[in-house]
Amino acid sequence: MDVAAGDRRCGCKGPMEPIAVCVRYDGEWALVHRCKACGAMRLNRIAGDDNPLALMSLATRPLARPPFPLDRLAVDTRRGH
Repeated sequence: MDVAAGDRRCGCKGPMEPIAVCVRYDGEWALVHRCKACGAMRLNRIAGDDNPLALMSLATRPLARPPFPLDRLAVDTRRGH
Protein backbone atom coordinates (compact mmCIF):
# COMPACT_ATOMS: atom_id res chain seq x y z
CA MET A 1 0.00 0.00 0.00
CA ASP A 2 1.05 3.57 -0.58
CA VAL A 3 1.72 5.64 2.53
CA ALA A 4 1.04 8.74 0.44
CA ALA A 5 -0.71 8.39 -2.91
CA GLY A 6 1.80 7.18 -5.50
CA ASP A 7 4.80 6.68 -3.20
CA ARG A 8 4.86 2.87 -3.61
CA ARG A 9 6.51 2.36 -0.22
CA CYS A 10 7.79 -1.09 0.63
CA GLY A 11 7.23 -2.95 3.93
CA CYS A 12 10.65 -1.76 5.10
CA LYS A 13 9.44 1.82 4.39
CA GLY A 14 12.02 2.26 1.63
CA PRO A 15 11.09 4.12 -1.54
CA MET A 16 10.15 2.08 -4.59
CA GLU A 17 11.48 2.94 -8.05
CA PRO A 18 9.99 1.78 -11.36
CA ILE A 19 12.54 -0.37 -13.19
CA ALA A 20 10.58 -2.08 -15.97
CA VAL A 21 7.18 -2.87 -17.42
CA CYS A 22 5.68 -6.28 -18.03
CA VAL A 23 2.56 -7.60 -19.68
CA ARG A 24 0.29 -9.79 -17.58
CA TYR A 25 -1.41 -12.90 -18.94
CA ASP A 26 -4.56 -10.89 -19.70
CA GLY A 27 -2.63 -8.31 -21.75
CA GLU A 28 -2.67 -5.63 -19.06
CA TRP A 29 0.58 -3.73 -18.54
CA ALA A 30 2.14 -3.53 -15.10
CA LEU A 31 5.08 -1.60 -13.65
CA VAL A 32 7.86 -3.50 -11.92
CA HIS A 33 9.03 -1.56 -8.86
CA ARG A 34 12.16 -2.32 -6.80
CA CYS A 35 12.75 -1.02 -3.27
CA LYS A 36 15.85 1.17 -3.07
CA ALA A 37 16.43 0.04 0.52
CA CYS A 38 15.86 -3.74 0.64
CA GLY A 39 15.59 -4.73 -3.05
CA ALA A 40 12.05 -6.17 -2.77
CA MET A 41 10.17 -6.16 -6.06
CA ARG A 42 6.46 -5.57 -6.67
CA LEU A 43 4.13 -5.44 -9.66
CA ASN A 44 1.62 -2.60 -9.89
CA ARG A 45 -0.86 -2.20 -12.71
CA ILE A 46 -0.45 0.97 -14.73
CA ALA A 47 -2.89 3.78 -14.06
CA GLY A 48 -4.67 6.03 -16.49
CA ASP A 49 -2.57 8.99 -15.37
CA ASP A 50 0.80 7.23 -15.85
CA ASN A 51 2.99 9.02 -18.37
CA PRO A 52 2.88 7.04 -21.66
CA LEU A 53 6.31 8.33 -22.70
CA ALA A 54 7.84 7.19 -19.39
CA LEU A 55 6.19 3.76 -19.81
CA MET A 56 7.59 3.37 -23.33
CA SER A 57 11.02 4.47 -22.08
CA LEU A 58 10.96 1.72 -19.45
CA ALA A 59 9.70 -0.82 -22.00
CA THR A 60 12.48 -0.07 -24.49
CA ARG A 61 15.31 0.25 -21.93
CA PRO A 62 16.63 -3.31 -22.56
CA LEU A 63 16.83 -2.59 -26.29
CA ALA A 64 18.45 0.81 -25.80
CA ARG A 65 20.97 -0.45 -23.23
CA PRO A 66 21.40 -4.22 -23.68
CA PRO A 67 23.26 -6.14 -20.95
CA PHE A 68 25.83 -7.40 -23.47
CA PRO A 69 27.93 -5.90 -26.27
CA LEU A 70 25.90 -5.56 -29.47
CA ASP A 71 28.76 -6.97 -31.56
CA ARG A 72 27.86 -10.39 -30.11
CA LEU A 73 24.77 -10.26 -32.31
CA ALA A 74 26.85 -10.21 -35.48
CA VAL A 75 25.92 -12.94 -37.92
CA ASP A 76 28.62 -15.51 -38.61
CA THR A 77 28.13 -16.10 -42.34
CA ARG A 78 30.61 -18.98 -42.35
CA ARG A 79 28.27 -21.12 -40.26
CA GLY A 80 24.96 -19.69 -41.43
CA HIS A 81 23.99 -18.37 -37.99
